[in-house]
Amino acid sequence: MMYRRALATLLLTVTSVLTIGALGPGGASAATVGSTELTSGWALRSATGLADTGATISQVGYPTAGWSPVTLPSTVLAGLVANNVYTNIYAGTNLQSVPDLTGQDWWYRGQFTAAAASPGQAYWLRLQGLSYRAQVWLNGTQLDANAVGTFVSHEYNVTGAIVPGALNAIAIRVTPPRHACADLSVCTVDWNPEAPDMNAGIWGRTLVDTTGPVAVRDPYVKTVLPLPATNAADLTVYADAINATAAPVTTTVTATISKPGQPTITASQTVTLAAGERRELVFDPAGYPQLHVVNPVLWWPYQFGSPELYQVTTAASVSGAASDSKTVNFGVRQFTDYRTTVQGTSFVGYKVNGQPILFRGGGYVWDLLQRWDTRTNKAHVDYVKGMGLNTIRLEGTLGNQELYDLADAAGIMIMPGFVCCSAWENDSGWTAEQTTVAQASLNTQMRALRAHASTFMWNYGSDQPPTAAHLTAYKNIAAGLHWQNPTVDNVATWSNANAGMKMDGPYKWEPPVLWWDLTRQGSAFGTTGEEGTEAPPPLESLSRFLTPAQTWPVGNAAWNYHAGRGGSVFDNTDVYTTALNQRYGTTTSAADYSKKSEVMNYENTRSFFEAWSARQHTQSFGSIWWMQNNAWPALHWNLYDYYFKPGGSFYGTKKATEPVHIAYDYFSRNAYVVNSTLTGRTGLTATATVYNVPDLTQKYTTSVAVSAPANASAPILTLPAITGLTSTYFVRLQLKDSSGTTVSNNLYWYSTTADALGNKKNWYSTSVKTYANLTGLNSLAANTGVTTGVSRSVAGGQETVTITLTNTSPTNIAFFVRPEVTAGNGGNEVVPVSYTDNYVSLFPGESTQVTATYATADLGGQPAYLRVRGYNVPTVSVPVP
Repeated sequence: MMYRRALATLLLTVTSVLTIGALGPGGASAATVGSTELTSGWALRSATGLADTGATISQVGYPTAGWSPVTLPSTVLAGLVANNVYTNIYAGTNLQSVPDLTGQDWWYRGQFTAAAASPGQAYWLRLQGLSYRAQVWLNGTQLDANAVGTFVSHEYNVTGAIVPGALNAIAIRVTPPRHACADLSVCTVDWNPEAPDMNAGIWGRTLVDTTGPVAVRDPYVKTVLPLPATNAADLTVYADAINATAAPVTTTVTATISKPGQPTITASQTVTLAAGERRELVFDPAGYPQLHVVNPVLWWPYQFGSPELYQVTTAASVSGAASDSKTVNFGVRQFTDYRTTVQGTSFVGYKVNGQPILFRGGGYVWDLLQRWDTRTNKAHVDYVKGMGLNTIRLEGTLGNQELYDLADAAGIMIMPGFVCCSAWENDSGWTAEQTTVAQASLNTQMRALRAHASTFMWNYGSDQPPTAAHLTAYKNIAAGLHWQNPTVDNVATWSNANAGMKMDGPYKWEPPVLWWDLTRQGSAFGTTGEEGTEAPPPLESLSRFLTPAQTWPVGNAAWNYHAGRGGSVFDNTDVYTTALNQRYGTTTSAADYSKKSEVMNYENTRSFFEAWSARQHTQSFGSIWWMQNNAWPALHWNLYDYYFKPGGSFYGTKKATEPVHIAYDYFSRNAYVVNSTLTGRTGLTATATVYNVPDLTQKYTTSVAVSAPANASAPILTLPAITGLTSTYFVRLQLKDSSGTTVSNNLYWYSTTADALGNKKNWYSTSVKTYANLTGLNSLAANTGVTTGVSRSVAGGQETVTITLTNTSPTNIAFFVRPEVTAGNGGNEVVPVSYTDNYVSLFPGESTQVTATYATADLGGQPAYLRVRGYNVPTVSVPVP
C-alpha cells in the first residue's frame, strides 16, 4: 500500500512524507544509522523527444547513452556547461547565445547502492532543493507527482521501495520556473541577466538516510539569557521524532549538550509514537533543571568576542538499540531588538547578549548557475570577516547550509529573508498553490536557520511587506517553530512607515559627502536594508571576461551587458564614468580607467562605512552595502569581484571598519574616533595634518588627547578653513597609543572645489552639481624609491608572505601602493587571499609591513612572485623566496 501526503501536510511538517509498505517495530538492534549524499553517477537530458516515463527511466540499468553526465547538486545550465554544450558563457555577451531552457522539462537520473538490509531498518530519500517542480521516481515507483517549491525540502520514507544492499535508480523530472520571476523561485531582479534555465534543476543536496524505526529531525536549542545579565542561560531543546513504521513504537530520545572544557548535559524522555507519527519533543528547564546553565560560554559576533559554539546531539533508541542521531552546533547567545526615532522615522536596532551592535555587511548572492563548493563558501565568509564586516544579508539566496555553518564559526551574522520585485512580493494575487508553497518555503528555511548562532533576524519582505493575511500566516509559522530572533515585516520605510529599515538608495555612484550629509536621501542615519554604487573591478579581472576592445572605450555593448539587467536603469555605468572623468581627470585607456576607479572605489566605500560607524547606536543602527559580491563578472554593486580579487572597495571597507578607527567627515570636516569592540581604549593621541599636493607642503597640523570608549564613537576635532591650499590636497589622520604605536592611519584626498549635490533625486540616485577636483593626484612625481623586502613561511598547505615596503624617496609620497602575491612573474594575483592591509600610502622615509596569506594550491604550480605598484609607483615584480 502506498500514499502521498497532501501539500497542506507538507506545509505543517516542512517535508512531504511518503510511506511505502509496512515495517514492523521489532528487531531494531541491527539497524544501520547514517546519511549518504548522492553526488556522482547522475545523468541529465531534455525530456523533449523522450517517450519513456519515470516508471521506466527509474529502473536499474536504464541506458543513458547520449545524456550529459552531471555531479549533484547541479542546475540544468550548470550541467550543460560542465559538458561543454555551452562554453565560456560569462565572457562578453556569450550568455545571449544560450537558448531559453525553460520551455521544456528535464530528466535527472542516478543510481546508488543502498545499505544492506537489517531488522528494523528504515530508508529515507531527502531532497533539499528542487526547482521549480518535479516528479520523483524510485525503482519504478512514483514518490511524488508534484514536488513543488524551490525553497521547500522534500522527504520520503522509501523503506518499501528500496532494494537493500543493491543498486537502486532514481529519476526526477524537473519543470523549470518561469522567466521574469513569475514563480516562487530564485530571482536576481536587476542584478544581472536571468539564467537561461531560471536555475532549474536539483540545486540542493540529495541524501539517502538510514535509520531504525524512529528518525530524528531538526534539532534546535533555544537560548535565553537573564538580560542584562549573561551569567546564566536557559536552554530549551526541540527535536522532531518520526515513526517510520506502520505500528506504534516506543522510543527514548536523549539530548546531549557538550563543549570541550564545559560540563556535559543530558536529558531524556520516552514517548510512544503512533504509526507514521511525527511529533515535536521538548526538553526545557522546567522539566529538566540541568538545562539551566550557570556561567555559559557565549557566542559573540566578530570584533565583539569569540564565536564560541556548543554541540547538541539528539539520539533516538528503540528497545535499547540506536535508531537515529543528529548533531548540530549552536551558540549560547540572544539577539533582541529596539526602536529609536531618527528624523521622524522609527528605526530598528539590535543587541547581542545585551550589547548594542551596529550591523555592517553586504548583500550576498550565489553564482548565476548556483555553483558553489567549500572553497568558495569559505572564501566569501573569510572575505566578509577580512573586510571587518559582521553581517551577510541573504535576499532570497537561501539554503546554502555550509555558508551558515562557516558564518557560525567565524562570528558573522546572517540576515535572511525573501526577495523583492517578484512573485514573492506580488502576493496579493497568489494562487492557492503559491500560498502553500510560500508558507512551506518559510517553514523549510526557518527550520534550517533557527539552529544557527549566526542568524540574528528574519525579513518577511524586502521592498514591500506581505499582505496582512500572508504576514499573519508567516508569523504563525515562526511562532510554531519557536523562532527566537527578531523579525521585521520588510526593510523599506517608503512602503511601510513602521518597517524599521529604510531603502531609499542610492544605487548609482554618489560622492562621499552624501553619506555624511544627513539632509540627503541615503545618508548614514537610521538603519538601511541596502544601498550601493557601481564598482568596476581591477583591470586583471576585467580582462578575464572582456576582450581588449570591450574594456576600452567603456560603455560598449559587452561592457553594459555586465553592468546590470538589460532594460533596467542599471544597464550602464555612465554616472560612474562621468564622475571618474570629472574628478580624477579624463581617462585615456583601460589601464588608466582601472587605476583611477580603484582609488574612487576605495574612497567611496571607506566613507560609507565610516559615516555609518560614526553615529552608531545614537543615529545609526545598521547598514548593508548592495552588494557584497556578484553572481557573475559584473561592474555594478560589489565589495569584491566575481573572481575573488580584492580591489579598492574591499580595502576601503577594511580600512573603515578596523577595530579602533579615526575617520574624516567630508561634510562637517569633523574627525571621529570609532571603537567597534567591547574594550575601551585610553591614552590615545589623534593627529590631523593637511598637505598640499603634489609637493607635500604641510599647511596645518593639530594633536589632541582622546579616549575611545567601548562600542561607541565620538567627534574629536574639527578641521578649520585653511588658506593657501592647492586644488587637490591630503588630509592625514593618525591615532597612536601612549607608546607611540599607530592604532589607525588614514589618508584622505580632497579638493578646494568640493563635491556638491544637486536637488534632483529619484529612488536610485541624487544629482551631482559640482565634482571635486582630484586631478592633482596625476601630478604626483613618479616614485621609483619604493623598496621591498619579502619572506615566506609554509605550513599545512597555507603560505604566509611577509612584505616590507619602504619609501626611500626624501621628497615624494608613494601613493596608493598595492602589493600582490602573483602566480608566476606577471601572472594573476593568487586568490582567495588575505592581506593585513593594502593600497597603502607612504610618506618620505616611511615603512610598513603587510602580511599575505593564501593556499599553496592556489598558486597552481607556479612560483610565487611579489608585484608592487601604485598610483605614482611603477610596477616591480620580484620572486618570493
